[in-house]
Parts: sequence; C-alpha cells; structure tokens
Amino acid sequence: MASGFGYSRRSVAVDDAVGGKVSKTCVPCERDQKTTTASLTCTTCDERLCHDCSKHHKKYVPGKHVFVDINASDYVKTLVDMKGYDRCKDHSRGLVYVCQDHNKALCCDECLFNNHRKCDRVEKILQSTPNNGQQSALFDTEVRRIVAEAERLAIESEKKVKENEKLANEICEEIDNKKKCVMAMFDEAKTRIRRELSAGNASDKERLDKRKVIANSIKSDLEGFGAVFKQVKEHGTDNEKRIINAVTESILTNSHIRINEMKQSDYTVSRALEWDPQMISLFNMNNIKVELKVTRLPGPSQGVQSSGRVVDTRSLVLKQEKRTVLKREKGDNYTWVSGLTFLPDGRIAAVDNWNNKCVILDAGLQQSGPPYRFKEKPSDVTCYGDTKLAVTLKYGIFFIYTIL
Repeated sequence: MASGFGYSRRSVAVDDAVGGKVSKTCVPCERDQKTTTASLTCTTCDERLCHDCSKHHKKYVPGKHVFVDINASDYVKTLVDMKGYDRCKDHSRGLVYVCQDHNKALCCDECLFNNHRKCDRVEKILQSTPNNGQQSALFDTEVRRIVAEAERLAIESEKKVKENEKLANEICEEIDNKKKCVMAMFDEAKTRIRRELSAGNASDKERLDKRKVIANSIKSDLEGFGAVFKQVKEHGTDNEKRIINAVTESILTNSHIRINEMKQSDYTVSRALEWDPQMISLFNMNNIKVELKVTRLPGPSQGVQSSGRVVDTRSLVLKQEKRTVLKREKGDNYTWVSGLTFLPDGRIAAVDNWNNKCVILDAGLQQSGPPYRFKEKPSDVTCYGDTKLAVTLKYGIFFIYTIL
C-alpha cells in the first residue's frame, strides 16, 4: 500500500468497567435499526445475536453453527471500525444486497424495495465467497494508480495557473515593446488587455482550483478507505470481508468515473495578441486595435482513461459499411433498432425494440459485453455526460451507466 495510508487496529476486551460483561447489540437487529442486546455469538459466522435472532440464524443461514455466551470468560473479539462503509448512505441501514443490473450498486433492504424490485440480478452480499487475497491485490494496484493519477492532475492544475500568469506577463512585455513607438496609444491598449487577462486568469484559476480540490478529494477518500480495508483484511470477520469487498468494487468504480469526468472536461486556454494588419500605418491611426485572442485547447490528460488507454474524443469520421447486424441471441426475434447514439469514446449504443434490449458496439461494430435487457419495449436512447445513457420506455425514462 502507499506510504501515505494510515492504519489502526483496536481490540475490545470482554470486561467492562462496571459489571464485567460485554454489552453489544445484535447484528441482525442493527440492520433493522434496533438496539437489542446480544446474548450469544455464532463462532462459525462470528456474528452477535440476540435470543430471538439466534433461532432464525440457524434455520436460514446454511452451515453448521456453534453458539456461545457472549459474556463467556474465554470470548475475546477484535473489532474493526468500518467507518460507515458497511451502511447505506441514503437510509443509514446495513448493506445487504448487490444489484448487478445497476452497475454493482450496493443497497439495503429499503433500497431493494424502492429501487430494485424489478431487477433480475440481485445477490446477497453475505452469500458471496470472500476472495480477500485477490481483492487486496486489486485494491493495492488500483488505488496506487488512481492516487498517482489524482496527484498528477492536481500538480498539473497548479502548473497551468503559473503558466497562465507567466503568459500574461509575456503578453504585457510584448505590449511594452510596441509601446516605444506610440506611447499613448499603447498605454491604452495595455490597460485594456491587462483587464481582460485578469478576468480570464481569475476564471481559469477558479476552474483549475476546483479541479485540484476534486483530485485531492479522490486521493483523500481512497487513502481513508485504505485504512478501513487494511483493518478488515487483517481482523475482519468473513461477513465484514464480504461487505468490504463489495464496497471496494463500488468505490473503485466511482473513483474511475470521477477521474474520467475530470479528464473529459479538461482543456487549456491559450492567450495571444492578435495585431491589426494596419499596424504598419500606426502613426496615421487615431487608436490601436489589439484584441486578446483566446483559444481553448485540449489538456494533456483529456481522453486518457485510468486504465492507460487513450480515447480519441475528437469529431468522429463516419465511413460507409456494407451492412451492420446486431448479434442475435438465443430466443431473440428479428432485430428492430429503434434508436442509437454515440458515446464520447466512439462506441455506439443501440436499443432493440423487438427484443427489449440495449447493446453497446465498439469501434469495429462488434457487440461489447452482454446486452442490458428491459422488461418493456425501449423506444430510443441518447447519451448525456460521458458514460451515461437515457433510454425512453413506454412509461418513463431508464438511466444506464456504462463502463469503459
């Protein structure tokens, strides 16, 4: 892990300062926002349970379970502070499910009821098998790369601010050199141009400072999560490891999206003086016409994804193809494409009205990944943002997030 990450561990003794007994709440009750005191612990699942929940636990959770008194003298538990990563941000309830239909969205019971009742691929987090070694390697690699990318973007933003200031000084020096011929007229031009430069630089500095703050925020969030991940990896229960693995995928996906959004919106403002062709007859003029020419150029990081792949975001050039056929899958009717749109990276999103699905075609017009299937007929699709699709259905609009 990166040297900037800080890790901490804490052990909770079984005895308290008053009665010598541990007072902890039941884990299943916590998910329902209750504070029932746990009296037992399942040593198989390493989960605290009250008397009522212990009956359902053995009945509904597969496997052989052994219960012991939570206040037994030989029971010692090392706790991991999940820092809220195991709880739903919208409802403050425990995370229980993963929806594969919505980009591996993590959800609690309330999220499932409100937003994912019609989804086909919803899995319980606790039913997945933790692969902590592989997940740890993925986390280490991805976090190192994303943190390094965020640091580079922050440094690059600060450098651009200084370059803008330097360029402003160079432009003003150029005006000073011309000023030797006609002092009065050049003084007026210098005042006007400096005012425009100040306004432009102030606008650029505000934009780049915000960009720097976002880059540092991504770095800080990942470093903070790294500490929790290390604790769970070393001391967490199997349930906590499963949860943190699911949370890790969600956080890395969101970090990729935020980094890519920064890159796609990156640009550089070029400022240079544009001299009037009539300057050779300067002494016959009543005033000087010098305009500040502002050119918006793509930044060095625009179009570079966090995977290291370079995406050309310039205007697409269309060439005639003899024919394009969407891949027909088992059970499909004849294909009826009712709408399509281009993504910024050149891919094509198309909706098939007869087979109720949305497919992504790569630059070679080959289907990229499995299609997204709807429960009703889609009419049209459009791209907004960088990786987001809006599909019109009979009774509303459905939003899809695509992954590069």
